[in-house]
Amino acid sequence: MTQAAITISLTDLENIIRRVVREVMQEELSHLPRTPVASILNDWSQEGPDDPAGDEQLLRGAMAVLKQYGDKPETWTKWEDLEAALDRAEASSELPR
Repeated sequence: MTQAAITISLTDLENIIRRVVREVMQEELSHLPRTPVASILNDWSQEGPDDPAGDEQLLRGAMAVLKQYGDKPETWTKWEDLEAALDRAEASSELPR
């Protein structure tokens, strides 16, 4: 009985091994249980205790700022400008510690 010899290059062998490993890994990973992605919308622990009086105070302050500045773009500050002003204040030690 004669045996046939198949010659394969090292590169082809590496490619075959990589493909098989990739396919097996994808199959195995598909069987793992999926854990839901955590969302801040589902975590209310940072809210602290219910405080209607404090909430009302915050709302009054926000409404006062809205009434003062309203929809006047000339009173708005760009984020980059605010960061630059804070950096300058920090550099000159104007910020409280």
